[in-house]
Amino acid sequence: MLKVSRIQRFLIALLAPLTALLLSTPTISTTAQKSKDETRSVSSWTMSDDGLKRRIEIRGKAEFNDDYTDILNVSEGGYVRIEEERDGHSRRYEVRHDLGGSLTRTYYVDGRARALDDSGRAWLAKIVLDTVRQSGIDADKRVQKILRQGGVSGVLAEIALINGDYAKRNYFEALVRNGNLNAAALQSVLAEAARQISSDYEQAQLLIAVAPILTGKEGALPSYFEATATIKSDYERARVLTTLLRTSAPGRELLIRVASSATSITSDYEKAGVLKQVAALYLDDPSLRAVFFQAVGSIQSDYEHHRVLTAVLKTQKVSDELLTHLLDSATRISSDYEKASFLLEASSAYTGDGRLRSAFLKVVETIKSDYERGRVLSTLLKNKQIG
Repeated sequence: MLKVSRIQRFLIALLAPLTALLLSTPTISTTAQKSKDETRSVSSWTMSDDGLKRRIEIRGKAEFNDDYTDILNVSEGGYVRIEEERDGHSRRYEVRHDLGGSLTRTYYVDGRARALDDSGRAWLAKIVLDTVRQSGIDADKRVQKILRQGGVSGVLAEIALINGDYAKRNYFEALVRNGNLNAAALQSVLAEAARQISSDYEQAQLLIAVAPILTGKEGALPSYFEATATIKSDYERARVLTTLLRTSAPGRELLIRVASSATSITSDYEKAGVLKQVAALYLDDPSLRAVFFQAVGSIQSDYEHHRVLTAVLKTQKVSDELLTHLLDSATRISSDYEKASFLLEASSAYTGDGRLRSAFLKVVETIKSDYERGRVLSTLLKNKQIG
């Protein structure tokens, strides 16, 4: 079996987030950016689709009217610029708030300033709403308003009109923050998110945001893990599961679901990382034990397999039954070094009880290397655990 050095493992861990992000982000026609200078923020969004190009840029803070058909105001020194190019023609609308306090509005057609006529006003009403919707700008405020008017179903209907995963995720997060959702409503929201968001990164970001509010809403767990199952990136799925374990109250059902979800992770490194966290919270429960060791058994890397078994040993108490399962799992480790190293660690929890002696020696017998086998047996003899 190919062995991975510690330096290689470090580099894999270092590069995994970037690689996963690149692989999990689909090719889309919209981009959104935010930056800050010394005095104010700048937000921009661009969209390009089959000859149609749109862009909005906001310097400072913008305030829109109630129906999002125009800009009411922008913070002092700031501006809002909305542009569209279609069929070789362009339109641009700018609202600027100069340092003297004056608010100016300018409308351009094909690069020339024009009076805002009926045609311009109709264009403006449509593009402001559509641009705000598709960019995710002002999502929190819009969601609050839609909630007052149409409830959760109204927000979900609005999200269905959004094309990009980034903006969809912003609206879903705003709904979770502001909707005061019970378990049933949260379940519906997560089911919609799983259906509508295709980007692994955006799905993971949403699920991470939801994780802290799951406690007390266990009825939403099935939908939460169904959404997690749509994430193809090992890195992003592991990020969701480990965050969930850190930020929620991990009871029996949650631990079982996390361990089960980890089984589908292809990367041994990411899978082991999740299972190590499960091990730290391990409850000696038969149902969890079955799922947990099934997940451990799917790890191909001997090093990672050993690492997870060691994490279980570090729990506060290892029962004889749990130790028996650990020893049985260790027989599947191919590397004599990793297997022997684990047995030496496990010897600290082995009291020499006759019920465990045969299970322990059964693993020792699977070590092919005379040196590694001797290393384990000499330690057991020295500690008077075998005779």
